[in-house]
Amino acid sequence: MLNLLEVITIFDETLRKPHPKMVACIHPDEGWFYRINSQPHLRPWVRLERQPHHTFLDHDSHLHCEILMLDDYIVERSLRHAGVIGTIDPALKPQIIKQTLQCRYISLADSQAICEILR
Repeated sequence: MLNLLEVITIFDETLRKPHPKMVACIHPDEGWFYRINSQPHLRPWVRLERQPHHTFLDHDSHLHCEILMLDDYIVERSLRHAGVIGTIDPALKPQIIKQTLQCRYISLADSQAICEILR
């Protein structure tokens, strides 16, 4: 369905004010994603610079390293509506791994699974 680090847009109803949100696929088999935020409010995060590798972004942003689980229906609806809109630069994998390991809200097993798939 989706490949590692591909970005789609979903309507995120889990937010205080639900709205469309870009998310990056972090574990395709499990349906795990990391949100992309314009501001670095939530830690841990990895900076995503718009130029030269993330031109699908309106401006420099941040990959929030906290698991968001999406079911197949939400992903398929996004793909039908807008498709894959971009891909996170693979050169950022070491930074994503480092930040994932610092996350307090991801179990050790889940952190290890994410790090393994990113290697």
